[in-house]
Amino acid sequence: MKTLKKQIQLAVDAFKDGRILEAEDIATRLIIDNPKTAFLYNLLGLICMQQGKFDQAIKHYEKGIEIDPNFSTIYNNLGLIYANNKHDNKKAENFYNKSISLNEKNPEAYNNLGTLYKSLDRFDEAILCYKKAISINSNLVQSFHNLGEIYTTIGKFDEAKKNLYKAISINPNYTNSHRTLSRLIKYTQNDKHF
Repeated sequence: MKTLKKQIQLAVDAFKDGRILEAEDIATRLIIDNPKTAFLYNLLGLICMQQGKFDQAIKHYEKGIEIDPNFSTIYNNLGLIYANNKHDNKKAENFYNKSISLNEKNPEAYNNLGTLYKSLDRFDEAILCYKKAISINSNLVQSFHNLGEIYTTIGKFDEAKKNLYKAISINPNYTNSHRTLSRLIKYTQNDKHF
């Protein structure tokens, strides 16, 4: 088991380092010897998504769900594909909700569901999702940024600034928040963001 964990870590490290083909090769070989390890199918799904092979990613995710129907992360990843690449908002919403029903402590699923709602102009629901994600992980920069964008859209500029500043305090290099914030500020020479 320790050897499998080490080999999986090699694949994950290769993926994170952008060595996608190497990660794919390692994960594919590991599945041959460990066909009942759902995590490997999730990893292969992520690798395929990175390469734009969305149908193949879906097949890997579905295989992972066959092995472990309670693997929350896979449902979240399926939601991402259907929201961003297959443009099926209903399926995306269902997958995000399934992910959340299996793991109510998954901030990414709440954030992604919020992003889906935001794209559909369902701002109140999106705000609730982002706030829930933040209540689980108070360092989730994307949720603070997304709240800032929604509050900008609906004209709550003080709330927008507060959330964008929070995103920047978590990650000073998060350029999206700097850009959105710069649209809200009338700069003076002494402005701290200037």
